[in-house]
Amino acid sequence: MSNIPKYIKKHWKPIIFSICLIVFVIITRLLIIDKITTFDNTIYKIITYYKNDLLTSIFKFFTFLCSAYFIIITTILIMIFIKNKKTGYYIALNVLLCFLLNQAMKLVFIRERPTLINIIEEKGYSFPSGHSMISLAFYGFLAYLIYHSKITKNTKRLLVIPLIILPIIIGISRIYLGVHYASDVLAGLAISSSYLILYIIAYKKIG
Repeated sequence: MSNIPKYIKKHWKPIIFSICLIVFVIITRLLIIDKITTFDNTIYKIITYYKNDLLTSIFKFFTFLCSAYFIIITTILIMIFIKNKKTGYYIALNVLLCFLLNQAMKLVFIRERPTLINIIEEKGYSFPSGHSMISLAFYGFLAYLIYHSKITKNTKRLLVIPLIILPIIIGISRIYLGVHYASDVLAGLAISSSYLILYIIAYKKIG
């Protein structure tokens, strides 16, 4: 038993990769056999129980933090001002690859978005959530780079912790705003986690 924590610490990447991939497969299976509706409805009711104008404004702000405009402009600014230009290119490549993966998966599952509960309008298919996938890949990779940078530990904590939490809040905002089902968001976060682990492994080898 004493070797279990050491094993997990040493092999955390394949463990998390496998768990997240399994979660995605389970959600996908439930979606295909049409057994996910109760889960989606329950989570939506919980998240929107205290729906009000202030919360709506807050969640609109968080969903904006993964809008195409914000991500593209932020990525360009990083590429301009980052000292290691090669790392800047890998940040941009990460966003592009995750976007293409998301679009390909949407075309495979062709799930329509919610239509009666949406506060904002969105185009395209629903599964898996693009905001969830791209936000986790983008902010997660930034968190990884900051964690392995030479800045102080306290500064790392101040930056890394919010970057890790942010994709979760963005995912919740998509449910609250009625443009995604809970299963879209959970599946997006799960598959993006698996993707990000593979991308980090590749980055470490060739970056």
